[in-house]
Order: sequence, then C-alpha cells, then structure tokens
Amino acid sequence: MQIIRGDFIRTKGIPPSGLCVGVHRAGAIHQKMLSKHGDGLVVWSLRPDLDFIAFGKEGLGKQGVRSTSDMDSISAGSERLIYGVRGAPPEIREKARQKGLELLADATCPFVIQQEEAEIAFLEAGRHLVVLSSRTHHGIPRLQGIAREKGKEVFIIEREEQVDTIHLTRFEPIAVIVQTTFWMETYKKIMARILERFADVQIRNTACIDSLQRLPEVEKLARQVDAIVIFGWTEGMTNRMLEVARACNPHVYKIETVDDLEIEWFRGKEKVGIIGANETPGWMIDEAIKRMESMVA
Repeated sequence: MQIIRGDFIRTKGIPPSGLCVGVHRAGAIHQKMLSKHGDGLVVWSLRPDLDFIAFGKEGLGKQGVRSTSDMDSISAGSERLIYGVRGAPPEIREKARQKGLELLADATCPFVIQQEEAEIAFLEAGRHLVVLSSRTHHGIPRLQGIAREKGKEVFIIEREEQVDTIHLTRFEPIAVIVQTTFWMETYKKIMARILERFADVQIRNTACIDSLQRLPEVEKLARQVDAIVIFGWTEGMTNRMLEVARACNPHVYKIETVDDLEIEWFRGKEKVGIIGANETPGWMIDEAIKRMESMVA
C-alpha cells in the first residue's frame, strides 16, 4: 500500500510546521512568555482542552503554563494572563480588568482580530450583522458578545435555506462576515441568496488564508487515492476538510490520535492519503504514517 501525504510545505499562508498561522503564532507567544516570565502563566481560552495539543512534543502545557475557560480560577496575586488563539469575548476581557489581572500577551489569531474589527465597523455604521458560520463554532459567543455591547442582534447562517429566517425587510442595511474556517463553496451559495433577497448588502470575506489554501489540497489528494485520512479535532477546519473530501471520495476517515487508526480502512486499498487540519503539526502526521506502515506491513 502506498501512503501519500498531503503536503503544505509550498502552500502560501501555511507555516512549515503544518499549523495554521494563528495556532503557530500562539505557540510561539506561549513559549516566549514562558522563557521570559517562568511559571504562573494562564491562557484564557474558549477551548482550553485544545490549546496545547499541537505542542505536546515540546512539552507546552506542562512547563508552568495552564489553560482555562474559567476566569474566576485565575489568581491576580500569583498568576498572569494570556488570551488564547481563539480570542476572548468583551465580557471576559472586562472581568479580567476588574480582577486586576496582569495581561502579558494577547495570542488571538490575526484573522480573528480582523473578523472582530469588521464586525465592529459594520455595527457602528448601523448595519445588521449576518455571520456565515455553524452555530456551534467556538467563535460565535465572542461575536455575539461584541454585538450585545452595541445593542445589536447577530444572525447566524449555516445553510442557504436559512437566509429566509432573517427577520429583516428587503431594504434594511445588512453586513455579512464569514467564520474564519467557513467552506467557500457554501459561502458562494448563501451569498447568492442573500444578494437576491436584500437590496443593501456589504460583505467582508473574513475567512482566513489557511482555509482558502488548505481545502483545495484536500480535494486534490482525495481524488488521487482510494481512501483518505483526515487528522484533526477542530469543529471548523476539520469538518470543512471532511466535507470536501467526501464530495469526491467515498472512503474518508477522521482521526484525533494515531490510536484511532483502523486496519480495516486500508484493506484492498492501493493508495491511501493522509492530511492534517489546521491544528495538527507535522510531527503528528509523521507518527500516523509510521503507525499506518506498521499496520499494513
């Protein structure tokens, strides 16, 4: 059996680690803060269970830094704060200020910051906000929090038919922003319906470059193999990759650890592909390939 690895080395916008720009940058910030300040660091995160998975090989998360979604658990006297890659809602940032916590660094993804800036600009211009996103995406509470501060409502749209649930008239001004890892094919279909229904629409495509560049590679790999393994655990990018792969290959499997691999997936297959999501580092893919090779040896 031939194992073909999805390779992003020459893909614009994706760091050599295989991680997306935001996760790669956040890991570098965590390491820098540890080297400079030592123990007692806390990353406040919307998904604390995911913050250090990609950096397990480096021991990040076991070197005097912890991750939490509970601001009350952070001690102002003995711990210092870092905001995680997924950002923090306004009420969380205000609570940190009220507690008198020392903010060492903000590791929020640059594309998440871009999304927030677009939202604020649209709301302050008096527009109603439509966000193209799954309702369960971790970034939704952050966007809703910003809107609440402005006294506005956010309409979350995931599928084309949901456009009809937006309770606004045709001539009310709306603005559209996009979940950073939203699938562009779905984006096009939803936008066609929005532009058909509403007369005053402004759009800011806030999808990150990682999602724009990674998904074509998934499709390319899925078309050239008999089966494909998606290695990832994020609800945004991993789900998009699964959707793209399944559109052109019936044998698509997802793993979150190498222990999830099953030999039955590979029986009778001549070519099997494997590709990582945005929080899956290259060394994890290496380990998965070694496991696959040992399973079929």
